[in-house]
Amino acid sequence: MNKKFRVIKINGFRGLFFALFCVGCLIAGFLLFPGWVCMHIWNYFTGFFIQLPVMHMVHGILLWCIIALSIYALNRGHLTISFGTASPIAPNEERLKEVISKINERNANILPIIKKLEESDNILHSDDEKQGPDEKKIIK
Repeated sequence: MNKKFRVIKINGFRGLFFALFCVGCLIAGFLLFPGWVCMHIWNYFTGFFIQLPVMHMVHGILLWCIIALSIYALNRGHLTISFGTASPIAPNEERLKEVISKINERNANILPIIKKLEESDNILHSDDEKQGPDEKKIIK
């Protein structure tokens, strides 16, 4: 298959700093800010109740991750990103036969090579058996 891959090229320290800046912005935008919001909402509502714990930033980020992953896992294809496949593939007898025949063809091409390797391995072992223990050759 001829697939084209896109490669990100980072030149020098300037490129490295820019890449780190982009990663930092993504972390701040998708984790830190929503975590900060969850923390403040939780702490606001805990003021109305007695003996509820106060959240810190780490707890807010964990709460945000739980909320986001739960929404992602529980949606049934209504959001742009969801679990599942676009079109389920029904098992097709002809396709299975085609794949099995290709596997058999490739195995038929590989078996002679494996037999030659086994024969050469047997020849090496038979040469070693003919020689005494002190006369064995060192093969690298």
